[in-house]
Amino acid sequence: MKLKQATQLAIIGVILQLLPAIIWSASNILGYEDWFRYLNLISLIGIALLLPFFVTLFKSQK
Repeated sequence: MKLKQATQLAIIGVILQLLPAIIWSASNILGYEDWFRYLNLISLIGIALLLPFFVTLFKSQK
């Protein structure tokens, strides 16, 4: 995987890391409780998308 592609995946991963906090805050303000079961899944996908970036970055520095 090229560094450019890995960087794009990392950007999406960071956005997915921020999304649960935004959803949690909005659900507390609006009173919705149905979103809570999806927050861990969204966070896990965000972490999984960050992993290729760090692996590719490590390989390119050798």
